[in-house]
Amino acid sequence: MEDLYSLGRAVAQLRQARGMTQQQLATLCGLGQSTLARFETGGVAEFGSRKLLRLLGALGHELSFVPRSGGAFTLDDALAERQRQAREPRNAEVPGRGRR
Repeated sequence: MEDLYSLGRAVAQLRQARGMTQQQLATLCGLGQSTLARFETGGVAEFGSRKLLRLLGALGHELSFVPRSGGAFTLDDALAERQRQAREPRNAEVPGRGRR
């Protein structure tokens, strides 16, 4: 996963593949439906690790770490990624077109 938005989308796809509603998954994990909805659509800046682990467990998945294909991820890479994300808001209003 590249960012929190991608992670939220992946959780949404897993949930949908299991035929679950947001309300069903949220209730199972002790979350509010609106919290899950914001996570799935990129509307959160942070999402707690305990919440994420509960979601993944309920969906039959677990968190694992794999090396990136491009080699080691450096502090410079992390800073560049954070700056890129700050320049590209996910839910920004586009004049004349609503939300993108």
